[in-house]
Amino acid sequence: MARLVQIFVVTTVLVVVGALVVPQAFALGFRNPDQDARATAQGEAFVAQADDASAIYYNPAGLTQLKGTQITSGAMLSFPDSRLDDAGSGAKMNTMAFLPHFYAASDFGMPQSKWRFGLGVNIPYGNSAEFANNGPFQYIVTETDLAVINIEPTVAYQVNNQLSLGAGLNIYHGKTALNNHVPVVPGVPADDGSFDFHGNGWAVGATAGLMWKITPQWTFGAVYRSPFRIDFGGDAILKTPFGNDGPHDANSSIQFPQSVAGGVAFRPIPKLKLEVDVEWTDWQTLNNVVLHSSPGAAFNGETIAFDWQGSMYYEFGAQYNITDHWVVRGGYIFSENTVPSSTFSPTVPDANRHVFSGGLGYTTQRFNVDVVYQYSLSENRHVTIPLNDGLNGTATGTWKSDGHAVMMTTTLKF
Repeated sequence: MARLVQIFVVTTVLVVVGALVVPQAFALGFRNPDQDARATAQGEAFVAQADDASAIYYNPAGLTQLKGTQITSGAMLSFPDSRLDDAGSGAKMNTMAFLPHFYAASDFGMPQSKWRFGLGVNIPYGNSAEFANNGPFQYIVTETDLAVINIEPTVAYQVNNQLSLGAGLNIYHGKTALNNHVPVVPGVPADDGSFDFHGNGWAVGATAGLMWKITPQWTFGAVYRSPFRIDFGGDAILKTPFGNDGPHDANSSIQFPQSVAGGVAFRPIPKLKLEVDVEWTDWQTLNNVVLHSSPGAAFNGETIAFDWQGSMYYEFGAQYNITDHWVVRGGYIFSENTVPSSTFSPTVPDANRHVFSGGLGYTTQRFNVDVVYQYSLSENRHVTIPLNDGLNGTATGTWKSDGHAVMMTTTLKF
């Protein structure tokens, strides 16, 4: 047990440090669905399978399928390329992103018990954007980061041989930062100011899951994640050549959405599993984000309009056991656009997206390792972006995005 505690502490520190250093790039608004290599390799179609410790995230009811103790950890490295076509290098963003995850699940030495317990640490929401200080978007964003860490104690109960239920308590800690230039004298870049905001906050939510093994070949799974709101408290400052306004205490709230996912897994032969999942994310709750500060601060009451729309996520995956040790996986995702044209921003430049993945796994009685490659391609969007330069300037063109990612997850079994 002491060894398990040591592994948990070390891995949790790595997850948290990684989250603070390099948040994940935008995806599905700024939601990060990629939280385990096995699931990601199958296009995230995992709700009705969820047969490892990552069930804590994908469907907590799936924990009842586990025996003994599992310690799972890993990370994704993604290399996004997002740009406004023909607008120059200052309108491009290709910063590498890092997304770690960790899960521990156990029956505490009671394999015949109907109860299973788990603890997960991951980053379900995050965004990172960085553009040139002299680029066309300098008055919108030069650099922004958002990372929401989820600490999730979880419990699952097997009602009978067919039905299992699970639930998790989500303890969220968020950190955010925003920097952009401010046109103090419109049209005179030498007189530009700069705005900085840093904040952090906590919130609580819940996750509930169900798994129904209809027959040995067919399984249905469902998971619900509750909405939550983080009040980011910190400080903000406006720096200009003529003096500074601040730093002042400042705060802003972001409403994060509820989501519902359901999936069906089918095993036509013992070696092959096929799954289809559908997920809805209620981004309609994110309307405006208002910055509150001291009554005399120039930026008090500044508002960023989102007006996002609910979106669907369609996931298709397959897993085939080549031998007793080697497994191959593949998947496809279609992700609906969340951001309307009226509030399109280079900060979160979402679009309809096609995601392709393939992976390989090696498993033994005590150890698993899974790797995956993922390619995402966003549909082109013709956009007109207000530049906030004080001169009513706009940038018009075709926004293009694609990206490559690799992920590895390892599991120790006791």
